Parts: sequence; structure tokens; C-alpha cells
Amino acid sequence: MKTSNKKSFIACLDHYKQINDLNYFEIMNLLNIINIHYVENKFNDPYFSGIDYENNTNAMKIENTEKNGFYTLFSDSKWNEQNNYDVWKQKHEISINHHENKEEIPRQKVTIDASINNLDDLLSIIKNNVYDEKNEYNIDLKSLTQIQPELEKLNKMIGMKDLKNSMLNQLLYFMQDLHITNKESDFKHTVLYGPPGTGKTEIAKIIGTMYSKIGILKNNVFKKVTRNDLVAGYLGQTAIKTKKVIDECLGGVLFIDEAYSLANNYQEDGYSKECIDTLCEALSDHKDDLMVIIAGYEEDLNNSFFKANKGMESRFMWRFNIEQYNTNEIMEIFKKKINETDWILEDDVVNIKWFDKRKQEFKNYGRDMELLFSYLKIAHSRRIYGKDESLRKHISIEDLDAGYDMFMKNKKKENKMSKMLESIYI
Repeated sequence: MKTSNKKSFIACLDHYKQINDLNYFEIMNLLNIINIHYVENKFNDPYFSGIDYENNTNAMKIENTEKNGFYTLFSDSKWNEQNNYDVWKQKHEISINHHENKEEIPRQKVTIDASINNLDDLLSIIKNNVYDEKNEYNIDLKSLTQIQPELEKLNKMIGMKDLKNSMLNQLLYFMQDLHITNKESDFKHTVLYGPPGTGKTEIAKIIGTMYSKIGILKNNVFKKVTRNDLVAGYLGQTAIKTKKVIDECLGGVLFIDEAYSLANNYQEDGYSKECIDTLCEALSDHKDDLMVIIAGYEEDLNNSFFKANKGMESRFMWRFNIEQYNTNEIMEIFKKKINETDWILEDDVVNIKWFDKRKQEFKNYGRDMELLFSYLKIAHSRRIYGKDESLRKHISIEDLDAGYDMFMKNKKKENKMSKMLESIYI
């Protein structure tokens, strides 16, 4: 006769109590047993429990010791009593901890050849290596992937070879956290040297967006200000106004365009000095959570802004120079502005000779190209009026020449007005 291997339900529970760490399958088996024995049966069925609470006076009953409980005070329900199983359960009740398998799956190590000489090399790495969180890379490919749009936008900007290389140095330095020593950050404040119309605002925005995406800056905040946003009309108010702007930019970028205007006459202008001193203090106090970018002509900034406070120069450790555009680059900027619209410029309309002859009139580079395009469109509207619809938005050399004439006439008016204003104050 075979011996039965069946265990009673209580014996089964006792068996599991002796096991310190239950694995997933053991836990599921135990829960299944409990479910079969108690959930799918009627608790008060005398055929199951062997006790008829209504008629059996010998059934063990223990009053609930919670004297102030709801059922103790207001109910004579049989559920306000305990049977033998309730007593056993209180003595043997245990907690089952489901220990999840927290062991990390080993990530595959991937080594990427990271020889970088320019932005093209960096973009090639991103395009040729799709980031996979299951892999462990020798470089921060995740961060590079996050800022790919900004890197491409920067790389597509015409010219600026030296500036792009300088920004590449800054990016690689920050991405590897080499700017942090003893949990304290180096200064991130940056100078953009260059004339108007060279894309300084766009560059500052790219810097701010990149560093907010990879965590160097905590917030995607970018605020462009000029002198009027920082300097008040009364002594004492300028510091308050400047601090307010700084507080709004914490965690992001404060961009001060034409920063030399803050200190043109700092020796005589107490308001300017108050602004510069307040700003200088904030550059140190918030070196971890603020990036201030200033822009303007190198000579003007060096002779005014940095002279107004001796501590200012050491706080701007990053200096980026934007070179003046040559004739070909000016022409490419003009073409790019048109190609970004639905206007059509034939290749034979614009040539290097046309721009070389007029280069000296385009001192503001990108801004002047925007103006030239605007005047060109006005001239075009007159030329095609009443003509065939197929001519619409197709730029001709006549449009370009007529637009340039408008550009020059308005430029002379601006120069004349500037001289008149100067004569008033001299």
C-alpha cells in the first residue's frame, strides 16, 4: 500500500513558514492553495468548517477584545466572534516578502572611436551609433543624442569656424563634468565678441538649450536683456531691478546684448556702476546655477564693461570670437534666408561679383541681408503687378538691383537721422 504524500492545509502553511526567502513560483503556489481552500469556499458552510455557529453550543467562541470597536458596541453579529481558526491564525500569521530580482542585467560594453576635430566628427558619431540604453558606452552618447538638433543647427551656421571649435571645447569639458571640483563648479559665463548681425543671439540660445538638455543647466530659461531691462532711473532701484532679472534666470541663461552700454560712462554714471557691481556679485554667488552670456564688440567690452569692475573679467573665462564674414559668406547668408522661404532664387541671378562690389555696405551682415531681402520683395511686387501668375515669387536680377537701391536710400536716411541726434547732445 502506497503512503499518501498529501499534507493538510495547516501542515502546508507550516511548511512554507519555515522557508525564509520564497521565490516567485513558491509564492504563487502558496497563494493558489490559499485561494482554493478559502476564497472559493463558503466560510460558514458547516460541511467545510465542521462548525454550525447557529446550533452548536460547543463551538469555541472568543469575544473580540476591542471593546470600543463598532461591532463590539453595536452588533451581535457572529462575525464579532472568533473561532478556532481565528485563534490559530493569530498565533501563526506571518508576512511573506516578495523579494524581487534586483540583480541588474549586465550591459554590453560598446567602445566608440571618439577622435573629434570638429562638429562634423561629433555629428558623425551620433548618426553612426544609435543610442541603446542596454549598452554601456565609453562616451556619453545619450547626452549627445539629446542635443543633436542644436549641434546640427550650429554646424549649419555659415562661417564661424573658430567659434564652433571653441564651443566644441566647452561642450566636451562640461559633458565630462571636468568643470566640477570638490562639488563646486567653474564659471560658465561666456563672452561673444562680434559685430551686429553675426548671429550672437541665436548662438546664445543654442548654448542655453544644449546645456539645459544635458543637465549642466537645470532649467530651460533664456532671457535676453539690454541696459533698459537692468538700469532704473533712481539710485538704489537699479540693484533691485538687476537682482529681479537675475532671479528670473536662475538655472538658465541671462543674455546681455551690447553689454558695453551698461558701462559706457561708468565713472560718471552711478546707475551703471550699481548695475555692474550687482551683476558681478551674482556671477560668483550663482556660478553653479546661472550662465551669463554677454555680447558686443571686443574693444568696447574691454574698454568699458570689464573696466567698470575689476572682478568682472576673471568671471568670464569663456571668450568666443565671431569673425567678420567674407564676401562669399555674405552671399551664402543671403541665399540661405531666401531658401528658408517659398521664394525662388535662380543660381544665375546672384553671383560673387555682385556682392563683392557692394560688400562695404553690409556692415551688419545677417541683419542687412534680411533688410535686402525685404526691399527686394517690395521691388518684386511692383515688377510683377498685373503680370502672369507664374512670375510670382521668382526673383530676378531686376528685383535684386531695385531692392538694393531701396536699401541704400533708407540707410542714408538712418545715417542722417543719427547725425542729427548726435548734434543735439554735443
